[in-house]
Amino acid sequence: MLPFNLGPKLGSIFIFCLSITQFSSCSSEQEKTPEPLPPQKITPNPFQQGNSKLKNGEFLDAIEFYSRDLDINPNNPSSLNNRGIAKSKSGDAAGAISDYTQAIERQENYAIAYNNRGFAKIKLSDYLGAIQDFSTALRLKPDYANAWNNRAVAYWAIKDRQNACEDWNKAEALGHGEAAKSYLKFCN
Repeated sequence: MLPFNLGPKLGSIFIFCLSITQFSSCSSEQEKTPEPLPPQKITPNPFQQGNSKLKNGEFLDAIEFYSRDLDINPNNPSSLNNRGIAKSKSGDAAGAISDYTQAIERQENYAIAYNNRGFAKIKLSDYLGAIQDFSTALRLKPDYANAWNNRAVAYWAIKDRQNACEDWNKAEALGHGEAAKSYLKFCN
C-alpha cells in the first residue's frame, strides 16, 4: 500500500518503477584468478579469454569461451559461475541459475555462486528463493557486503521493510555504497 492515493494504474506504475530502481542496486560477482605473467607467444586459456570477453561486455563470446573451458575442465566451478554471469547479463536468467547450481554442486561452500544465483532469482521474481541463497552466502561469508545488499533488495521486494533496512545497514557498515544510499532513502 502506498501512503498516498495515486489511483490503481498510476500506483502500479509507481511500484514497478520503485522495484526497478531497487533492483538496479543488486550486483553479481565474477570469479577472478590471479593474472599470470604475460606468456611468450602462448594463447590464453579459454577461462582467461572468457574473463576478458565478460569484462568487455561481449557476453555471448564469453559464454562460448567458458563452455570451451568446461569441455577441458568439466569440474571448474569458476567457469560455471562466470558463464552464469554472462548468461544473466545476456538475458538468460534461467540458464544462469542452472550454471550457478552446477557450480555449487561442485563446490558447496561457494558463497559467490549462491549470491549470483540469488541475484538471478530476483530477475525471475523468485524473491523467497533469492533470500534463501543470499542467506546461505552470508552463512558462508558473513562479511559479504554484496549479499547483504542483495538480500535487502529481495526483502524490500516482498515489502519486509524491517529486514531490508537491517540488511542495508549491515551492508553499509561493510562499505557498500549503494546500500548506504538505499538505507538513507528508504529507512530514515
